[in-house]
Amino acid sequence: MTMKGNTMLDLGPDSKSIRYEVALDILGESRQPFMRAIHEEKQKSEPSQVFIRYCETRLTAIDELQDDLRLNDLDTIERILTKGNPLFKVD
Repeated sequence: MTMKGNTMLDLGPDSKSIRYEVALDILGESRQPFMRAIHEEKQKSEPSQVFIRYCETRLTAIDELQDDLRLNDLDTIERILTKGNPLFKVD
């Protein structure tokens, strides 16, 4: 938003909104390796149930974060957007 006199002009989505949306996209993308791993594990003749549960637990945690993330969760959004953060690595 830009100030003009005493009035703020709305110039479209601000960077806070954009960062929030990008963080949600990254969380969505971070689900992919776990979904792929579950699929591949289930294809094996003797799939590891403990590994599948691990992946499912990670997916649940990502889903909860995605569902509960709010625009004002600035520190969490920053963590998600930090390049090279192993917690939110995207292929």
